[in-house]
Amino acid sequence: MTREEIQEKDKWDLSTIYPDVSAWEEAFRKAQEQLPIFAAREKTMLNSAEDLYQTIKHLYAFSEEIIRVYTYAHLRYSEDTKNPEAVRMMGQAQNLMKERSETVAFFDTVLLKLQPEQLDAYIKNHSGLQEYEIILRDLYRYQPHILTKQEEQIVSAFHKQMEIASDVYETLTSSDMKFGTITDENGEPVELTDTNYSVYIRSENGSVRKQAFQTLYSAYGQYQNTFAALYAGQLETEKVMAKIRHFNSALEQSLFADYVTPEIYQNIIDSISSHLDVLFRYYRIKKKVLHMDEMHIYDIYLPMFPGFQKKYTYQEAVSEVLAAVQIFGDEYVNILKQGYADRWVDVYPNEGKTGGAFSGGCATTNPFILLNFQGTEDDASTLAHESGHSMHSYFTRHCNPVQYADYTIFVAEVPSTVNELVLAYYRLEHSQNREEKLSILNHLMELYKGTIYKQIMFAEFEKLTHELSEQGEILTAELLCQKYYDLNEKYFGGEIILDPEIALEWARVPHFYYNFYVYKYAIGLTAASHIVKRIRNHEPGALEAYFAFLKTGTKKNPIDSLKIAGVDMTKTDAFDSAIEIFSQILDEFEKLY
Repeated sequence: MTREEIQEKDKWDLSTIYPDVSAWEEAFRKAQEQLPIFAAREKTMLNSAEDLYQTIKHLYAFSEEIIRVYTYAHLRYSEDTKNPEAVRMMGQAQNLMKERSETVAFFDTVLLKLQPEQLDAYIKNHSGLQEYEIILRDLYRYQPHILTKQEEQIVSAFHKQMEIASDVYETLTSSDMKFGTITDENGEPVELTDTNYSVYIRSENGSVRKQAFQTLYSAYGQYQNTFAALYAGQLETEKVMAKIRHFNSALEQSLFADYVTPEIYQNIIDSISSHLDVLFRYYRIKKKVLHMDEMHIYDIYLPMFPGFQKKYTYQEAVSEVLAAVQIFGDEYVNILKQGYADRWVDVYPNEGKTGGAFSGGCATTNPFILLNFQGTEDDASTLAHESGHSMHSYFTRHCNPVQYADYTIFVAEVPSTVNELVLAYYRLEHSQNREEKLSILNHLMELYKGTIYKQIMFAEFEKLTHELSEQGEILTAELLCQKYYDLNEKYFGGEIILDPEIALEWARVPHFYYNFYVYKYAIGLTAASHIVKRIRNHEPGALEAYFAFLKTGTKKNPIDSLKIAGVDMTKTDAFDSAIEIFSQILDEFEKLY
C-alpha cells in the first residue's frame, strides 16, 4: 500500500511532537539560533559555579530541542523514505546534529581544566550543579582520554572518514555484489540475494540449501581480499583512535563507556566456552528431530517444525502481548495499553517505509514503535520486543530529568528481551497444541543458540583479530578465514560438518564494523533470562527490582544499573544461570517430543 492508503489509526501520531511541518520548521530555526549563543559560553563557563550551571543547563536544554527536531524528521523519513519533504527534513536534521556536535565539542575539554577540588567546591555550594553532579563527575573518568580543543576538532573533522570502511562495506554488499542464480524447490531459476538467502537456507529441500550456501559464499570468496582490506582498515582506524586517546587497546576504549573491562569481556567468552556441551546437545537433538545422521553447516537453520504457522491480526497480537505482560502488574499493562491507544505504533508496511522494526523517540516525546506487521508469530514477538524498549523509555523519561532520561546500548536489549521471553512462556502455558508448544520451545532454543553462543563466537573472533592487528600481523583473507574456521570447529564440536565455505562467513557480518558490539546481544539475553526467572519464580523483591532498573536512566553506570535488577555482569553467575535455563528448555523439548 501507499502511505495514504494506511488508515490513520494504524499510523503513529507524530502531532504529539509537532502539530505540523511548519511547526517543525519553526523549531528547527530556533534550535539553529541557539548554536552561536551556546558557543559564546566557552570563555565564561568556568568563571563561577553559576556560570558552569547555566552552561550545562543550556547545553541540555537546547540539545534536547535539537534531538527532538531530529527525532521528528527521522520518524517522518522512516515512514516513507520516498517522500521528498521527509528526505529534505532528514538532511536538514542531520546537518543540525553535526553542527551541534561541533559547537559543544569545547565543553568537555574546558570543564577538565577545572581542578577536581574546585569542582567539588562548585557542586557543594550550588544546588543547581548538584542536579548534574553524576554527569560532571563521570566526565572526569575521561580526563586521561580527552584531547586539547584543537585536537578534538581535528578528530571530529575526520569522523566521516573513520566510517569509510563501514560505508564501503555496506555499498559493496547491498548494491554492487551479485550472487548468481540457484534452482528453487519448484525447479525454477531464481536470483539469489543477501536478503532472500535467509529463505532458501531454511528450505526443506537439501539441494536448495546447499546451492544457496555455496552460491552465496562463492560470491563472497570472489571479493575476499577486498573484504579483508576493509576489515583490516577498520581495525587500523580503531587501533589508532585508541592510541590517540591513550587507551591500551581498541577493546579497552570500546568497553570504557559501559564500565566494562577487557577482563570482564574475556570472562564472558570463557564462561560460555565452558558450557559448549549444552550447545552440542542442542545440535544432537536437532539432528534427531530432522532424522539426519549428518548435519552440514548449511543445514543448521532448517526449521524443525515448519508446518506450524500461527497467524495473527494486529489486534490479536496486541491482546496477547498485554496478557503476557500482566506478570508485571496493572501499572505496566495500563501504560502500555494506553500507549497503543494513543498511537505509539506505526503498524503496517507501505511503499518507501523503512524495513524491520525499532523503538524510537527522545526524552520529550512518546516512545514510538515502527513495525512492518504482516500477521506472523514473529511479528507478534517483535511487537512484544519493541514494546519492551518503549516501556523502558517511558519509565526512564518519566522518572528522570532530561539529563538522565536515557539508557545505554549496553542495557537497551534487556527489557525488550524480557518481553520476548515473557511472551514465549505465556504462549507455552496457554497452548493446548503439542506442535505449537514444540514450535515455541524450538524458537527459544534457537534464541539461546543464536544470541548467546553465536554472538560470543563473533565476539571471540573480534578480540582475536584485534589482538593480531595490534601485534602487527597483516590480516590477509587467508589468515582471517583460517581463524574463523578454527572458531567454528570449537563452537560446533564435531556435531556439524563444516563445509569449507563457512570460513568466509566473517566477511558477511556487518557488526564487525561496529567495534565490539556483538557481545551486547549476549548480555541482553543473559540478563533478561535471569530477570524473568526471578519474576516467574516470585522471588521476593524481584519485580520491584526490575521496575527500579527500568526507572534508573543514566543515574547509574550500566554495570550498576543491572545490579539493581539482580544481575551482576562482573561475575559468571548470570551466564551460568542463562545456560542452565537453555539446558532446561532442551529437557522440556525432549520430554514433550
